[in-house]
Amino acid sequence: MSHLQPCQAVIFDLDGTLADTVGDLALAIERTLDDFGLPGHPEDVVQGMVGNGLRKLVDRAFAAHGVTLDEEEHKKAFARLLVHYSAVPFENSKLYPGVRETLETLNAADIECAVLTNKMEPIAHDVLNGLGIAGLFKVVHGEKDGRPRKPDPASALELIQALGTQPDTTLLVGDSQTDLKTARAAGLRSVLVSYGYSTVPVATLEPDAVINHFHDLVGGLALAPEAD
Repeated sequence: MSHLQPCQAVIFDLDGTLADTVGDLALAIERTLDDFGLPGHPEDVVQGMVGNGLRKLVDRAFAAHGVTLDEEEHKKAFARLLVHYSAVPFENSKLYPGVRETLETLNAADIECAVLTNKMEPIAHDVLNGLGIAGLFKVVHGEKDGRPRKPDPASALELIQALGTQPDTTLLVGDSQTDLKTARAAGLRSVLVSYGYSTVPVATLEPDAVINHFHDLVGGLALAPEAD
């Protein structure tokens, strides 16, 4: 991974990259479906539905029951999901191994860190605070009114400006094709984790690098001897 140098900043996806959040998503969508008289889905099924934001999760969760929501129904379901997810955004979520230590190493090396997620921004802040890593990021961008969602590169480019870096010295670390498309559209180098929520092997997507463990990022950036 030596070709990832030099690096002045790293932008991270949240779900499936920094933390396994599917437990809380599954609980929130189960409670939302119950509001409409439908049963929930197992966590492994919900994991396959994650990506492109909570609105898409609503679509996929109802579609799995053969239900297509009209615009008004979708608004109601999405509003209920926000209520339920905001109530328990991180109780069943956990950091992947090596995340905290790696972020601390990046901070110590004066490499700026940020989060770019399609999760609603207030909930993203709640999750990061709940997991105890919010203070390790200079900027957090999530979904909010008027901000394009990944894979639109606008938010990534806005983050780069806020970090005071350039695309060619910034990495985007994620777990999905959406993250890869975002990186390419913004002119960033891409790193995909192999343990996340992608429904296809990430190596087949041909990012700039694939890491099997989060701490491999440290070795790849030559901040410490690479782990075996």
